[in-house]
Amino acid sequence: MKKNNLRRDFLTKLGVFSSTLFITASAVYLYSPVVGSNATDNQFTKVTASINPVASLTLDNDKIALNVMPTSDGAFDSGSITATVSTNSTGGYELYFSSVDNDTDMTHSNSDISDVIASDFDGAVTSTSMAKDKWGYSLDNTNFYKIPSLANQTIIKNVKHYPTTEEMDTPVYIGTKISSAVASGTYSKNLVFSVLAHDSTSILTIHSIFNMQDISPVICSNTTTPDPTATRYDWDGSHYGDTSYVPRTKLKDTRDGKIYLVSKLSDGNCWMSQNLALDITEGEPVIAATLDGETITATPDRSIQTEIGIKWQKTEDSWRSYKSQSHEAYYINNGTTKASAPDHEGDEYLWESAGNFYNWYAATAGTGTTAMTSGDANASLCAKGWRLPANTGDRSFVNLFTNGYGYTDLLTEQAGTAFRSDPFNFILGGGYNWKDMWMDHTQEVAFYWMSTAYDSTNAHRLSSRVEYIKPNGYYHKGYGFPIRCIAI
Repeated sequence: MKKNNLRRDFLTKLGVFSSTLFITASAVYLYSPVVGSNATDNQFTKVTASINPVASLTLDNDKIALNVMPTSDGAFDSGSITATVSTNSTGGYELYFSSVDNDTDMTHSNSDISDVIASDFDGAVTSTSMAKDKWGYSLDNTNFYKIPSLANQTIIKNVKHYPTTEEMDTPVYIGTKISSAVASGTYSKNLVFSVLAHDSTSILTIHSIFNMQDISPVICSNTTTPDPTATRYDWDGSHYGDTSYVPRTKLKDTRDGKIYLVSKLSDGNCWMSQNLALDITEGEPVIAATLDGETITATPDRSIQTEIGIKWQKTEDSWRSYKSQSHEAYYINNGTTKASAPDHEGDEYLWESAGNFYNWYAATAGTGTTAMTSGDANASLCAKGWRLPANTGDRSFVNLFTNGYGYTDLLTEQAGTAFRSDPFNFILGGGYNWKDMWMDHTQEVAFYWMSTAYDSTNAHRLSSRVEYIKPNGYYHKGYGFPIRCIAI
């Protein structure tokens, strides 16, 4: 990350009077450069204004006064000073600490006295193990380290995201052990604190991109992972680092221009927050995504896109897709709630839609045939950088609900209710019955395909009713189920 090197020093003084030690400190302010605003026209236009990251530093005291009554074995005392950083940088900051110069000894106020209190030991020491007539600093008031020289300024805090209130304050403890062998009087040394604001423009998150295809592992990793209890949404990155918000944005699939909600969830992964609605047409090539992030071009050899009426052949390894009709578009909770995700700024886009229903062969862009009896299909209809969830592992429905949100027992109404609520908003859209040529279980059951084959006839799927979640079942590859994609 870039850091601005503009700096101002404010020094305070450390001193020891007779058996009293005064330690002084200073604050340094550093400012990051302004990045100009810009606008990008991508069929729809998103205007961004970059705000200059700034940081300031204050100390709760300009000195530490230690009153030490020396003994022959050495008497220990410590005091503290708190450095408070204020910054608007979503990239966080670095807090530095050192002596004001390269000499770390505390010296007597009487220049004729050559005794010093040195800070020349290695490693960590405690109040018990610290040698006599030494001093050092600690961040926990237990383990003390030698005072760094100015040339070896030490980072005592490095926050790489928008700081929380607690992360703004850094207590620093100064400890010394004094023996009766040194002359009484005032020993002093100036210390300096410096803060550097990170250049937040170098941190790309899901709020920094426009298209589904722009996602990357780094972008998803940079995006704040929310707490499992978070239900508020960060739509623009202004709550970066605040885990009480779920990061959410709208991204366009460049293949057809449709716009989808995308969220970073508590399992650490980025998910589509609505169902895929990519139309496929027999004989027309479609760009599909592989599991390793590349793309392939595949050509559907069969397609149903408008209405029920053509029977799906269960024995064929052929693409089948059913486009939900207007009267079938709203399946969430008990079927009466219109939207499958919260409204934002009055926009609805497609997030009230049940999306399209695909057989497993279509969902896997033709790579998951009946000959595949185990393992993950190599590709899917998801956009580049996305994939179907697997049946196990860190990119699975099981991991999302159990490790991400702590639902150890998924066969409960609590889990089923959560499945249909924020921030998941999965839809009880049922599925397309290839045998009888109609939609089954709408407003009753949610079905979602996974990438993993079960045997030659079946593939893994998620299913959920109001009263449970079954994240690792399986069903006939010929049925039409929706797709939710997860970033690779």
